[in-house]
Amino acid sequence: MNINIKITKMNEEQQNALLRLFSRLSLSLKIDIFTNQKKIFFKLKEKNSDVDLSILTYCALILSIENYANEKNDFEKLRISDLDKNQILKFTSNKAKLFISKQARIQTKRDKLLKFWAVVKTLKEKENFSFRQICDYLKKYHKLDVAHSTIYNLYVELEK
Repeated sequence: MNINIKITKMNEEQQNALLRLFSRLSLSLKIDIFTNQKKIFFKLKEKNSDVDLSILTYCALILSIENYANEKNDFEKLRISDLDKNQILKFTSNKAKLFISKQARIQTKRDKLLKFWAVVKTLKEKENFSFRQICDYLKKYHKLDVAHSTIYNLYVELEK
């Protein structure tokens, strides 16, 4: 059995899923995860003194990402009426960070869409494609997954 699987109690597929989640997070959330990772690393080092430090660092990162994911799931299930003041502050802070990361992702999709704007304009004006059809076209031929409403909003903003 692989030592990191033994320490994290997760198979490789679960670890990769957590790493994919980590790659989609904003920089501030990644920094928070790394801060937590340092704490976990020292706990793992005490328990597993015979294990290579690089393996412990990796395991600490995986466990820190898992803690973030579990915390996120717990917060999504909570009702604000059941929380005290400190929990509400933490909940609000996490929701704000999540909102900011989603806005950053939307902005990058918008920027990617601008690169294909000549294609969008041609499909809309010359080929009379609907925004849903343009969305499907971009997904199929350019591997750009954006909502038809995003295309519409940008079209209205730029062309009108």
